[in-house]
Amino acid sequence: MNRKELLNDFYVTKNYQKLKQILTVSASDKEKEILARIYLEEKKYSDAAEIYSNLGMIYEYGRCELLQGNLEKTKELWQRIKEDSPPVLWGKSLLEFINLYVIHIPSFFQIRAFLEVDLDALLKAKMISYCENIANGAHLFAQNNQESYKFIGRVFVNNGYFDLAELFLKRAKDICYVDPEVHFLLAKCYINANDYKMAKESLLTSIEKGYGYYPAKKLLENLKLS
Repeated sequence: MNRKELLNDFYVTKNYQKLKQILTVSASDKEKEILARIYLEEKKYSDAAEIYSNLGMIYEYGRCELLQGNLEKTKELWQRIKEDSPPVLWGKSLLEFINLYVIHIPSFFQIRAFLEVDLDALLKAKMISYCENIANGAHLFAQNNQESYKFIGRVFVNNGYFDLAELFLKRAKDICYVDPEVHFLLAKCYINANDYKMAKESLLTSIEKGYGYYPAKKLLENLKLS
């Protein structure tokens, strides 16, 4: 299988069973890494951790341990990493948020790159207490990136936690009223609560602030509220 076919099966068709049959016997480190990512998608975190450990990918190995709730193991692994790359700096800060003892607030770009991805992964892994502690630090994230409330709200919307999402998105609206996506996401919360009047208002605001923001127009049409 060439690289193009492999990536198509992973990203587009998501043909994981076919890929696992091929990649399990592969000697390629790059292909083993794809296999680890498949295991992550399937929530087989220990299988992914074993591959990352064998590949010497310590940050990724530690992240798999975190998704299993092994906080001390994650901390021990990440402390081994000497270089201060953005993922490593982010990871060490994330552990502080989880432990409710924050010393280092991540940078604007670290928050933009990693907050949503890791919060979503932890929710899917059922690490609820970790997610609560991270979300409760939203005001700290917002000191360096005001979109933090939106990022957290979007994760909650995508995972069906609409009541929680609404709390964060209303805060995001207070900070950045002109962001059309905030109003669009709030509309989804109102729809979930069967409040179609507020949903319509939010979608119309989204369209106005976003100069015809297409997702909001499409949702409004689908709901036949226009």
